[in-house]
This record gives sequence, structure tokens and C-alpha cells, in this order.
Amino acid sequence: MQTSFSCGYASLCGGCDLISKPYDTQVSMKTEALRSAWLKALPEGPALPEVNWIKVAEGGLRDRVDLMIDQRSGSYKLGLFDSARTGLVDLENCPQLSPELEAWLSDFRKLQIPVQRGSVRLRVSPKGLRGVWLDLANVDVKMLLDERTTLDQLRSQAIVEIGQRRKRLVERDGQLKLADPQMEPWFETYTDQGVVPLYCAIGSFTQTGFRANRALVDEVRRLVRKTGARTAREFGSGIGNFTFPLASVCEKTRVFEVDGLALEGLRRSSHDGGFDERIEINEGNYQVARKTPVSFEGTDLVLVDPPRSGLQQFLTPLESLAQDQRPKHFIYISCFAESFALDAAKLVQMGFELRETSIVDQFPQSRHFEIVASFTRA
Repeated sequence: MQTSFSCGYASLCGGCDLISKPYDTQVSMKTEALRSAWLKALPEGPALPEVNWIKVAEGGLRDRVDLMIDQRSGSYKLGLFDSARTGLVDLENCPQLSPELEAWLSDFRKLQIPVQRGSVRLRVSPKGLRGVWLDLANVDVKMLLDERTTLDQLRSQAIVEIGQRRKRLVERDGQLKLADPQMEPWFETYTDQGVVPLYCAIGSFTQTGFRANRALVDEVRRLVRKTGARTAREFGSGIGNFTFPLASVCEKTRVFEVDGLALEGLRRSSHDGGFDERIEINEGNYQVARKTPVSFEGTDLVLVDPPRSGLQQFLTPLESLAQDQRPKHFIYISCFAESFALDAAKLVQMGFELRETSIVDQFPQSRHFEIVASFTRA
């Protein structure tokens, strides 16, 4: 089956490295990449079960995009690295973006931010609010504040965060000032009871788009309901994308997160959504056991969504528990097959069995994919 996805930058841009492949071939390549990582981590262990493939669409899935500015060569470029990673491809449009985000990109390009180099995050909210984070050097931030014209034009179109500390741009007493980020419902998640707005900053981590995230959350909710768990612990909760689906099914959910700004948004979302009685929020670096000792007592289900580096020391406390003291269910969400497979090998050694594995294809035309896996204590 040939892909129906097309792009005028296909031979230049490095963002979609599988765009020349038929979609069926992409499915096979990604599934094989997961199987290969599993076999490498567990050469003598159990075979990877049949992988459930969840397709959302072949494009138009992004409501958030990170781009780069570079005009050191004398011409203004806003885009992504080329396929050889030697320079930028100036992107006037991108079929990976939702219509709302593509319209925002078109308007943003007209401003041509006067810096030599920097990074830009553009996003739109579920209700159409526009946001931009200009990740620039301090000297460029000062220059733009002094120049003011560019930032005034930008503020007329969007909420602006600027600088490596993600300060919000505000006007006070006729002057532009840098203030702490203000939480807005930039994202959303889904429960059996409906949509939950997720408050965060423009620069906060979220999944890349609403449609693909709904497919991802629906798969997690399905697996959570299947466990029948009543108590849950979530590690790496972020702004709560999986927290509220968990809390809508389980009677009590304890969450752990190290990012204070993410927790600020999580608390706001929990309070506004009426989840405060069902969610207990803890702050700490759960990946380093000596910094935040992890207790699994009285836990039916553990849900983790770690960064690409994986769980690191998180699983260490499980090793000291007797088999019947370990949580019965373990749901692992990952965007990196290699670290997922290494952590899965540790879980298998501790008596967990991989029951279901799904790939949610929220990054079509690229080698990236999202894994959702469900383990059960043997």
C-alpha cells in the first residue's frame, strides 16, 4: 500500500525519514525495531507477544512543534534540519501539522524574529489559543526587549514565553517585563466521564497532538480497566495526561513527579476537575532511589511513562520485595524501544509477564513510535 501522505520537502527535510516508504512498510519497520530491541535485551527470555498496531492518521497530528531559527548565512530560515543534518530546511508549511497549527506557523513566519540563532516552540490549545516559546540566549532576549516592536507584534497574536527559563512576557506600567509562567489549558486528557483540561506552560512537555494523544490515552484506559486495580501509583506524571484516566478508574492514585512547574499545572487541573480526593501528589526524583525512596506497599497497579533514558534506579526497591509483595500489574508507556526493552528484562527477572503490547503510531512517516505495554505478576 502506497502512502497517501505527500510533502514538498520530502527529499530535503530530515523530520520524516520514512516518508518515501509505503505505510505498510513503515508498520513492519517499527514493529521489527521493537522486536529487535526486545530480543537484544532478552535473548533467552520469553518472546515478544503479538504487537497491536494503532493507527491514528498518516499526517496532520501535531498541535505542537519545535523549530529552529538560523540566519547566520544571511538568509532567514525557520524549520528543521535537512536530511544530512548540515543545515536547516526553511519550512513554509508542513503536512504533519494540524490545520490550526499550520495557520499559526504561517502567521509566525511573517514576523522573522531578528536573532541569528534560536529555538521556537509553537502550539495551539484545544480551544484555539496560540502560544509561542522563544528559547533564546539572554543577550537576544535583552535585545528584543529593548527593540520591543517584534515582541509587541508577537504579543498581539499569541501568549509569549521567552528565554531558557521560560518566563512569560507581560506588560506592566507601559514596559515589557518577564514574569513567571502562567498556567493555561494548553492540553487535555480523557476519562470515562469526559475531557479534562490540562494546565501547563507553553514550554511544558506534552504529547505532540490531541488526536494521537486520545488514541494513546484510550489504550491506557483500556488496560487499566482490564486490571481491575483499585489503588495505583504513577511515576513521572508530568501534567497529568495519564493521571486523570487512572484516577477515574481507581479509587486512589498516588503520583510522583520531579518537575515543579508540571506539578503546579497538575494541581490546578486536579482541583478544577474535582479529583483532589482521589489523587495524592508527591514531588521527588523517582529515578534515583536514594533521593526519593519508592514504596510499593498496598499498590495494585504501577504506571510509568519515563523519559528516553528509562526507569534507571526506579526498579531497585522491587528487588528486595517478596514476590507476593510486588504490585500485581505494571503498565509501561515509552517512546524509546531500547530503554523499554532493558527495563522489561528487569521486570521479567522479577517475575512479571508481558501480557499485551501496543504501538500507537503518533509519529507517522518517522522512525519514532509510542509503546504501551501491560505486565502482570506471575
